[in-house]
This record gives sequence, structure tokens and C-alpha cells, in this order.
Amino acid sequence: MAYWETIFFWVTLVLFSLATGGYIYSIVFKNPAFMPKMTWLVALGLVALTVAIGARFQATGHLPWSGDYESSLMGGWFIIGGALLVGWRNPKLQGFSMATTPLVIFLMAYGYMQSPELTPMAASLKTIWLYIHVYFAWLAFGAYALAMAAGVLFLLKKRDAARPIQNPAYDRFPSLASLDELIFRYVVFGFITDTIMIAAGAVWAKDLWGSYWSWDPVETWSLVSWLIYGIAIHLRVTFGWRENRLAWLVISALSTVIITFFGINLVVSSSLHAFKVR
Repeated sequence: MAYWETIFFWVTLVLFSLATGGYIYSIVFKNPAFMPKMTWLVALGLVALTVAIGARFQATGHLPWSGDYESSLMGGWFIIGGALLVGWRNPKLQGFSMATTPLVIFLMAYGYMQSPELTPMAASLKTIWLYIHVYFAWLAFGAYALAMAAGVLFLLKKRDAARPIQNPAYDRFPSLASLDELIFRYVVFGFITDTIMIAAGAVWAKDLWGSYWSWDPVETWSLVSWLIYGIAIHLRVTFGWRENRLAWLVISALSTVIITFFGINLVVSSSLHAFKVR
């Protein structure tokens, strides 16, 4: 890791951790006024993460697109950036940061334990298809993470609504109907960008390995993830799955995306997919 990258990496983790603790305090102690302050902490954390990414780019000469650690940096940036963007456009969606920040902390911690060393970009990655493929991959991951966040907020708010005395902190979240609609919209956006990611990856694979599809473990899991989210859309449109069932489905489905990006390298060392520097 570069010098400034190391500093701002840990600054980012500290800020995200403080914000997560603050969100928990706001919910447990029913203090909704505390929540916007934590969103500002998350925003500062995103600035620090951006600086860390910039420092790594300066040290390596390429954007952090490969390896578990670099994937955790860019994945975290897209997830937090997306959560802050929707919260900026609609203050009632600031709670999305509460649901996504712990996920990003986990991803960054995992990435740091894997391969944080500075490495040159592999020759197989030096193509425009890398940027198209990975850009849409992170857009899809970010959208699926926001769908998960909407699902978490929906379940929390619905459970609170059944209590005799409601928690005023949940008043800062959108209505249950709005959250239910947002779950579906983010899944659709993620599914479209996921489709583009797979298509771009197939074109890249044809140029790199000689075939559009080779049933590589990462390819297979990305297909599994794509099918699950496609099924979620089908269940919503055709069978009317809504509310609790859809919320639990998208929360669970995110695990397949995490396995695709990070889990394969734990159990498979022979993957052809360019998720790690060679």
C-alpha cells in the first residue's frame, strides 16, 4: 500500500465505523436528529476513500480494478456513493447509508486481509473491455446493495409499525409502499447493468481465451446471481411478490453477488477470471 493510501484507508474505516455506531445509537435510543450527522460522517468517509483510491492510482499507474483488495475499494466507493446520491436527492433515503455502511466495512476489511500490496496491472487486463465490464459490474453491485438497503429499512419499519409505540427514528424513512417500490426499481436497474456486464465480459473472454463462455467458477456464479435477480423480477411482475417476501429475497440474493466478487478466490485457485493480478 502507498503511504497516503494507508493513512486514508484507515481514516475511511474509522469514519464509517463511527457512523455505523451513530446510526445504531439513533435507532436504539430513538434519536432521529442524530441520523443526519452520521450521514455527514459517511460523506467524509467517501472523500477519504476517494483520496485513498487516488493515492493508489498514483502509485500503480492504473485504477484499482483487480484483486480482492482493489475490488473492495471500488466496490465500497460505488455502494457508498450510490447511497449518498439517493440520500442527497431525497433526504428520506439517507437511511440507505445506515444499511450499506456496515457492508462496506466488511468488504474493506476482507480486502485488506487478502492482497493490499502494490502490483502492476496484468497484461490481460490492459483492454478497454476491462473498464466496460468492471464499471457495469460495480453499477450492478451498487444497485443490488441499495435494493438490500431498501429491504432492510422496509422490514425494520414494518416491524416497528406493528408495535404500540412507534420509534420516531423510522419517520425519517420513506413509507412502506415507497420502499417496496424502490426495492423493485433497484433490482431492475441492477439486472440491466448486470446483463451488460456479462455481455461485455463474454466479448472480452472471446478475445482473451478464445471462447465467449468457459464455465469458469466466477462466470458460473455471476450467472447464478443474474438468474436469481431475474427470478425476483419475474416473481414481482408475474406473481405479485411484494413487501416481506421480496425484501427477504433481495437481502438473501446479495450473498450471491458477494460470493461472485470475493468468495470464489477463497476456495478456487485455478479461476481464469481476471479478479486477481497474475
